[in-house]
Amino acid sequence: MASTPISPVRYRTRREPGTGRLARLVLVLTGLVAVLAIGPILWGIIAGDAKQGPGSAFAAAPPGTYALVTRTEGSVDVIAAARADQSANVIEIARVPHLEGFRTSGSVDPAGRFAALVAVDAGSPVQPQASLIVVDLQRGVAERLVSGIEPMQTPLWTPAGDAVVVTRPGAADGAPAIDVLEVRLDGAVRLRWSQAALAVAPVGWRDGRLLTVAIDARGSTLQSDGQDLLHLSPSITRDWALAPDGSAIAFVEVATQSGVRYSARVAALDGGATASAQALSDPGAEALGAVWKPGGAPAFGAVPREGPAAGDASAQALRAGGFDVPLGFSPDGELLAVTHWDGSGFASPGRPELQLVGSGGRAAIPGFQGFLGWVRR
Repeated sequence: MASTPISPVRYRTRREPGTGRLARLVLVLTGLVAVLAIGPILWGIIAGDAKQGPGSAFAAAPPGTYALVTRTEGSVDVIAAARADQSANVIEIARVPHLEGFRTSGSVDPAGRFAALVAVDAGSPVQPQASLIVVDLQRGVAERLVSGIEPMQTPLWTPAGDAVVVTRPGAADGAPAIDVLEVRLDGAVRLRWSQAALAVAPVGWRDGRLLTVAIDARGSTLQSDGQDLLHLSPSITRDWALAPDGSAIAFVEVATQSGVRYSARVAALDGGATASAQALSDPGAEALGAVWKPGGAPAFGAVPREGPAAGDASAQALRAGGFDVPLGFSPDGELLAVTHWDGSGFASPGRPELQLVGSGGRAAIPGFQGFLGWVRR
C-alpha cells in the first residue's frame, strides 16, 4: 500500500456558534442507537496541531477514478484515496483528529475537490460535540468551519459545491429545536430555518430547493425548504438516497410494531410511498443501505435475519459469503462500494470489510472502514 505520512493538521476555526441543547441530543441518540445500529461499529478522533498535509501526494496522482476512504487510528481518522482499478494502492491525503471512541462521517463535493467531515472533537462520550471540517483534497489541508453541530450526521453539499448543509441543536419559541445551517467555504454561516423535531436529515436538492427528512411525533416526513412535501412513514426511517433526477427517494423504514424490522421503501416525489417490489425478494431478509445506480434503479443491502439469504437485494452481480451494505456507485455505475460483513445476519454480523464490487469481481481496500464518495481525476 502506497502511503504518504503527514503531520497532524492545525484547524483554523471560522466561527463558533453555541452548542445548543446537548442533553436533548443525547436523549434522542440514546433512544435511536439500538434501532439504527446493526453491529459493533466504533467511532474515533483526537486533537492535532500542525500546518498542512502532503499537498502534492494526491494532486500528483495519475488520472482515474478513486474511492475516498477513511481509517480510524485511535483518536485520528486517516483520509485517503484508493484507485478503483488498484484498490490496494492507497494515497494518504490528511489526518483528522477527534475524540477517542468516535469516527468521522462525510461526503465529497460535486467537483471532487473537497471533502466535508463531521468530527466529534469536543465534549465527552455521553455529551459529544461535533465540528464541520473541510479537507482540501489537492493540498491535504483541513480547516474547521463551524462547531457545535449535531454528531452522527452526513453533511450535504450544495449543487455548486460552494457550501455545506449541516444541522445543530437550537431552540424555537423557547422550545428545543434543530437549526438547519448552510456553511460556505469562506466560513459564513446562514441559518436556513429552525424546527421542532427529533432529527432533521438533509438528503438532497430538487429544483433549487433543499430536501430534508424530519423525524418527529408523526414519523418521517420529506420536506422541501422546511415545508412538508410527502409523509414517508409513521415510523423512523434511515439510509435515505435521493434519485439522481430528484424524482424519487429510497430509504429504509424501521418498524417496531412487532419487534424491530428494517424494510426497503421507495417513494415517488409526485405521490405516495410504496414498497420496492424487488427490494426484499426473500421474506427472511431485511434491508440496510440504499443507493441509486446512475441512470438506473435503487439498490438495497439484503441482510439475512437468520442464516443465508435466498436473494440479494444489494444489486451487485456477484455473490459472496455474508452480506453487503451498499455505500455508493462509481460515476460510471461500474463499481459499487460496499461494507461486506462475513457473518450470517443481524444476530451474527461478523467482521466488516470495505470492498469494491464489479463485474470483474470483488476487491478489498485493506485496513479502511469508512467511505466518503468517489473522486475523478
